[in-house]
Amino acid sequence: MKKITLLLLLAFYQFGYAQLSEDFEASTAIPAGWASFIGTNGLGTTQNWQINDGATNNVAFVTWEAVLGGNAEDWLVTPQFTVDATNFILSFDQSDSFATDYGSTYTVRVSTGASQTTHADFTIVDTQTETDVWSGGPLAQHTVDLSAYVGQPIYVAFVLEQNDGDRWIIDNVEMIADATAPDPATTPTPADMATGVVIDPADDNMDGNPDNSVTFAWEAATTGDPATAYDVYLGDSPTTLALLGTLGNTTVDITGMEYDTEYFWQIVAKNVGGDAMNSPIWSFTTEADPLSVEEVNSNDFKYYPNPTKGIVQFESTLQIDKLEVINLFGQRVMRVDDNVLTTKQLDVSSLKAGTYIMIVTIGDSVSSYKIVKE
Repeated sequence: MKKITLLLLLAFYQFGYAQLSEDFEASTAIPAGWASFIGTNGLGTTQNWQINDGATNNVAFVTWEAVLGGNAEDWLVTPQFTVDATNFILSFDQSDSFATDYGSTYTVRVSTGASQTTHADFTIVDTQTETDVWSGGPLAQHTVDLSAYVGQPIYVAFVLEQNDGDRWIIDNVEMIADATAPDPATTPTPADMATGVVIDPADDNMDGNPDNSVTFAWEAATTGDPATAYDVYLGDSPTTLALLGTLGNTTVDITGMEYDTEYFWQIVAKNVGGDAMNSPIWSFTTEADPLSVEEVNSNDFKYYPNPTKGIVQFESTLQIDKLEVINLFGQRVMRVDDNVLTTKQLDVSSLKAGTYIMIVTIGDSVSSYKIVKE
């Protein structure tokens, strides 16, 4: 995180017409000069934008809430600043909390008016749904071109619209210069075509099951404009790669890996100028299972169909106490309520295509099962 110490004079210009830069590190309160308020319908008074005092860094976020009569709107508005001819790209890091689509909409709006809090003065310049936003884990960069406002003093609003939807988390709000797309990432770990890649069975997420993780790493290209984010793809063949997520760093632990299995993966470097062209696809094969593992009694738990486009039906001869769904980063991607355990139907239709892990707790036994969402 960038640590910025502002003298009084600099602070004055920041709130006037200087370029925008905010990392939310100065306090656990909404920064001076910023404004937080709700929409004109008055709905959603419980959850508002706030600053999280994180273990490593602060972020701004607003959480979902259920309302009646429409959608709640939560507005977070920057101080007024002038867009200059060099740094006209609005950049911020973001994520939401769940891969399931709960119907939230995330908009960026711009006002050239004199008031920071007049809703009608703002024009929507960027709209995202939950499927557009990386869910959980490290935040990913998002950019909006504001070149149409060069030379003008503006306010920028971040607006979450939802009804019992999802959370919006943002950080590192700043204006940056345009760039050309980066060159491809290099130097993969595991090395391309490596064999016997070790799987780490440690239970780092403390769910009672081995994580079976492999650490993936790569290096940024030393030529071209720098990358600001990386799309991570994984699959069982070069033609079946699925996007796992977008990261801001160059290493990630991917869980749910299987022994004695060949994997293919790709890292696509990106920045405000676009995606790297001709990013290579690498492969590796994991080690053989070093342990003799007792087979799970298939009579205790069954699930089908798999792969699935939507509903997963499951059966058990014993009472299921808990069910969770995580992605291959080990992050929970769905809120599973008691109704799922009653109906024995899990609806994954809102998840992005890819591989997920269903963790089932029956008494003292915790087992994991792979789900492929088409």
